[in-house]
Amino acid sequence: MRIGIFGGTFNPIHIAHLDVAEQCREEMGLKEVVFVPSAMPPHKEVEQGITPECRLNMVRMACEDNPYFKVSDVELTLPRPSYSVRTIEMMQENYGNDAKLFFIAGMDSFLEIGSWHAVDRLIKLCDFVVSFRPGADYKKLAKFRYVREVDVATLDALDQKVRTMGKMEMVSGRDLWLVSTVRMDVSSTDIRKRLHMKRSVKYLLPERVESYIIQNRLYV
Repeated sequence: MRIGIFGGTFNPIHIAHLDVAEQCREEMGLKEVVFVPSAMPPHKEVEQGITPECRLNMVRMACEDNPYFKVSDVELTLPRPSYSVRTIEMMQENYGNDAKLFFIAGMDSFLEIGSWHAVDRLIKLCDFVVSFRPGADYKKLAKFRYVREVDVATLDALDQKVRTMGKMEMVSGRDLWLVSTVRMDVSSTDIRKRLHMKRSVKYLLPERVESYIIQNRLYV
C-alpha cells in the first residue's frame, strides 16, 4: 500500500497544491495522498489570527471532492513545534508496517532538509517524492549531501518534458523520486497579499475555501 504524505502550512491551500498532489499520486501510483497541515512549523511564521484549525478546515474543504485525498490532523495532536519526523513515525504507526510512505515535497523545500529536525532519522523512515517545475535549479541535487552520486545528464533529460519521473538513491538507502510537474505560478504568499489589498483571488482557490476566507475575514 503506497501512501503519499503531503505536509505544509497550507496558508491558505490553493489550486497548485492540489495539482501537485494529484500529479504525484498519478505518477507514483499512490493509493491516497494525505494532506497534513502543520500546527506550528519551525521554519515559517503564520499570521496572527490564522489558527491551525482554520488552515485544517480549509484543507478539508479543498480535498472533499477528490476520493484519493485524505486530511490528517495528526500535527495538531502532537507536541509543538511540528516536526516531520514525528509526523512520519505517527503515520507509519497508523497505517501499519504494510504501508510504504512517500513524503511529497517541492524542490526548494527538499534542498533545505539539512535544517530539519532529526533529518538523519527522517530520511530512513520513508521515500521522498520531490516535485519540480521545468527550469528549476534541480542540478543542486548533483552535489546534495543526502543523495548518492547523481548523473547530471539524467537530470537534464528529466527537464526536457513535463510529467516525467526519475529515481535516485538517498544516502539512507531510501529512494528519491523526481516528478516534473506542470508549472503553475500560484503561491500562498501572493494570495495573502491579494486578500490584504482586497483584490480578487477567484480561480486561485477552490470556491469553498474562498468563501470560508471571506466569511471569516481572514488575511485582511
